[in-house]
Amino acid sequence: MNETMQETWQPHIDAAVCTGCGDCVVVCPTGALAISGGVAVVLDPDACGYCGLCEPICPVEAVSLPYKIVVEDSAWPIS
Repeated sequence: MNETMQETWQPHIDAAVCTGCGDCVVVCPTGALAISGGVAVVLDPDACGYCGLCEPICPVEAVSLPYKIVVEDSAWPIS
């Protein structure tokens, strides 16, 4: 089998924890994040390149990245 599965994920920002410092917004190379209502938000999910820079820069650990799953050349069918 030669199948490919790719899931597109975006950063998750816990608004209850986010202080709105903007560090994640500054470090985001694609402009996917912004500050709105005093907290960080994913402004453009399609722009996120999943580089991972936003997660470790957050001083209060409000940003998390779900695992990105890429499977190529699977021996079993993917459904």
